[in-house]
Amino acid sequence: MRRITMDDGVQLAVRETGNPNGPTVVCVHGFPDNSRLWDGVAERLASRFRVIVYDVRGAGQSDRPKETKAYLLERLAADLATVIQEVSPKEDVHLLAHDWGSIQVWHALGRGQKAASFTSISGPDLDRAGEWIRAQARRPRAWGRLAKQLASSTYIVFFQVPRAAELASRAGLISRMLRRPVDHDDFRHGLKLYRANMFRRLTRPRPAPVKVRTQILVPTRDRFVGAGIQNAEGASIRSVDAGHWLPLSQPLFVAECVEEFIV
Repeated sequence: MRRITMDDGVQLAVRETGNPNGPTVVCVHGFPDNSRLWDGVAERLASRFRVIVYDVRGAGQSDRPKETKAYLLERLAADLATVIQEVSPKEDVHLLAHDWGSIQVWHALGRGQKAASFTSISGPDLDRAGEWIRAQARRPRAWGRLAKQLASSTYIVFFQVPRAAELASRAGLISRMLRRPVDHDDFRHGLKLYRANMFRRLTRPRPAPVKVRTQILVPTRDRFVGAGIQNAEGASIRSVDAGHWLPLSQPLFVAECVEEFIV
């Protein structure tokens, strides 16, 4: 593991594995995870690809800034750019991201970040999601689809309430809700992602075109992110019978999709 310093002084923990001579794949985890989310996928990519994983700010072994504004998407996109520049200064990398990792990659790519390809799992472009919600609201026939997505997203409102989600995490309620172990520190700092970005992006969307070749893996049993809200113009869509944490439940499938898409 090595640590890379961002321009605001925050240090991120970065790990490298796999074939040092292969194409570089940078993996970005979401909430409330850390880079260990990718262990199974990285193991299956290692023979052919150079795999880079990092703990985003607030998670794992990276620094955990206290201020909510330190978690704005603009800041996260700058982190991604710095990591890419450090690990592959001369060649474009392939990006693989999940949940909030995908959200920050969408934001970065829409604002000029270069990449060879992007594979997104269960994480929409927030600006496009805001537009999608508005479009569904204007069409009575789409209200059922919209209501289903909003019902799946009620936790977002709960996460905005000061100390409520933190107390729920300490009591073990979040682990029970997600049906998997959750690191309390990763969770409480990760909440700042929601508090810094969610309502601002959804209520005042500013979508930008993404020109990078993209595929979206859509778990059909995802309880949090519906298929419709993840659509992006020109993206290749692959559905899979799985829940939200696809990199954990089906790492071989994810690795195969990435390899096929890159090759």
